[in-house]
Amino acid sequence: MFASELIGIPVVDRVQENIGKVKDILITLGEAFPKVAGLLIITLDGKEKILLIGEIDLIGRRFVSTRNPKGQVALASKRDGEVMLMQDIVDKQIVDLEGARVIRVNDLKLAKMNQDVRLIGADVGVRGMFRRLGLEGLVNWFTSFFHHQVPESLIGWDHVQWLAGGKITIPSKTISDLHPADVAQIISQLHVDEKTAIFSELADKTAAEALHELEPMLGAIIIANIDTKKALGVLEKMPVDEAADIIGDLTEDKAQELLRLMKVAKAGKIRELLKHHDETAGGLMNTEFITFPQDLTVEQTILRLREMAPEAETIYYLYVVDEQQRLLGILSLRKLIVSPPATMIKGIMLKDFVTLSPEMKERETADIFSKYNLLAVPVVDEEKRILGIVTIDDVVDYILPPVSRRKRQRIG
Repeated sequence: MFASELIGIPVVDRVQENIGKVKDILITLGEAFPKVAGLLIITLDGKEKILLIGEIDLIGRRFVSTRNPKGQVALASKRDGEVMLMQDIVDKQIVDLEGARVIRVNDLKLAKMNQDVRLIGADVGVRGMFRRLGLEGLVNWFTSFFHHQVPESLIGWDHVQWLAGGKITIPSKTISDLHPADVAQIISQLHVDEKTAIFSELADKTAAEALHELEPMLGAIIIANIDTKKALGVLEKMPVDEAADIIGDLTEDKAQELLRLMKVAKAGKIRELLKHHDETAGGLMNTEFITFPQDLTVEQTILRLREMAPEAETIYYLYVVDEQQRLLGILSLRKLIVSPPATMIKGIMLKDFVTLSPEMKERETADIFSKYNLLAVPVVDEEKRILGIVTIDDVVDYILPPVSRRKRQRIG
């Protein structure tokens, strides 16, 4: 049975005496398939009352009957905040967690599960709309001449997330459980006023991962419009290069405000990145990389790496430098692991390697990755001091760009 089929049908007592008619359906949140707690009815004297589920003997498509005679039926008053299916969910947006899309609810499916009547699914198809307009039978009759039926388009309620006023309300599988790219896809489909509200509900780590997947300018708009404390929490969870991309798209005042409030070290790294044009290797690079002095053994290097790795975006390669941070060699993680513990890393590091200059154009950078099949390439200055690394995912973003290219403002 669908929720729309109950609306307007009469409510009678056990001897068929009329009590009123159904206006809406009350549910209780908290479970994957919410229980129907009662019906909002319009009594014969025009008052809105709640007929609790315990008072109901039968729910059918033609009428609802009560267990007791009319005079003994207990009716409750409607309270603020109670969730009504037609008022609060039908015609509203929900998130299809499996399809990572935002869709509108046209009707809702109810079913008896054990001793309860529960909300089990959302009808998001055109058939649900025809049903609510009372045209389902006519449409089915017409399409039968073509040996065709308008299909139902149902999504299980345990696979959706209801967005009540931009807030996440279903506690089972949530948006936060999705891949960041799917979260970004969902956010991008919402109305403007809902994007910020939903984003604010996400955990900082989830929000940070999703932000990178959004169109850069949209990410900047969201950061500019959410609470400053939340914005800082999200930016602190992002790699430096991704945070720089977002801050670079903010207005100068907002960018400076956030940079002043961020941790000094991270703000300094972001300022350095913002000095580079975004369509160069310097604009693509990340300053979170790992360097070691050349006088360490393999065992000493592995011990240090265990302490440092969580702070690094990538440990595909380790970079060996002198006291002035000049790049002397590159060591692959594989080489490090398979080498004897007492081996000096300067003896096994790669001394003939490819580097990028910070001014190198994106196309040239991508060509180098393609030519040498590298996962990361260091960016060095004229003195061969390492400034950062460009990773393969940065290049993929260039080859398969977002809707709009990034345009950083020079605020460093």
